[in-house]
Amino acid sequence: MNNTEPNRLTQTRGKYAAKYGHEIDDWSALFLSETQEHFQNLESRVDKSIAAIDRAALELKGRKRFLQFQDRSQALFYGFGVSGPYSIAGIVLSVLFYVLIRHGQQYVERQRILEQYPDAPAFRQIMQHGKIIKYDGVLYLQLVPLPKKGEVQIGKHYLYDSQAKRVLVPLGGQ
Repeated sequence: MNNTEPNRLTQTRGKYAAKYGHEIDDWSALFLSETQEHFQNLESRVDKSIAAIDRAALELKGRKRFLQFQDRSQALFYGFGVSGPYSIAGIVLSVLFYVLIRHGQQYVERQRILEQYPDAPAFRQIMQHGKIIKYDGVLYLQLVPLPKKGEVQIGKHYLYDSQAKRVLVPLGGQ
């Protein structure tokens, strides 16, 4: 214990006796003295923190930019300039997402058809060059007989096999 300790304890005991009218022992005075010292330490740290917060708030206020416009249209165009790129990017991403989802669904549907009908690729040229007509509410593929001269056009000509009584539609060579 150094010399200041007994004086501090005596002062603490005297303050307590003056305030409450009772005497306290040395241990209680020591406890009250230590508690008061800790509170003073905390109070000084809180004051420093408050001062730092006030300085930061003043610095932020100094950084604020105030805008003043001459009319509403100027303010509107400024707003479009600030938020426009983000809006355009959002719209483009939304459209891109929609297109990808739609094409993905179409791809899945086409893949299902190809798996269900393995010969479907052989009918490709008929689908490209064939002519569909509607007759009595029913759709038909319109073909004409194979000419005596000239090339066979896939999707336009057919050959009638009279012996087997069947119609042969050219699909192309392999």
